[in-house]
Amino acid sequence: MGAAERLRSALEKHRFVFEGARIPLTASLGVAVWPADGKDPEALLSASDRALYAAKQSGRNRVMAASSLAPPAVEAP
Repeated sequence: MGAAERLRSALEKHRFVFEGARIPLTASLGVAVWPADGKDPEALLSASDRALYAAKQSGRNRVMAASSLAPPAVEAP
């Protein structure tokens, strides 16, 4: 998660300028780790997607780890 936080922080601090106007930029990132958050590409993508939406819902401009979330609900057969 450290690399994702460094990226988020660098984007927030960077001075983006277009036609003389400063454009503030922030990022929300979801992070998933193999194999703890998923053992195949689809599971990892799903876990990181859930973490991304959690980051956006909790205020944006943050990094959220899939491991910090409750496990996804399992559908009954």
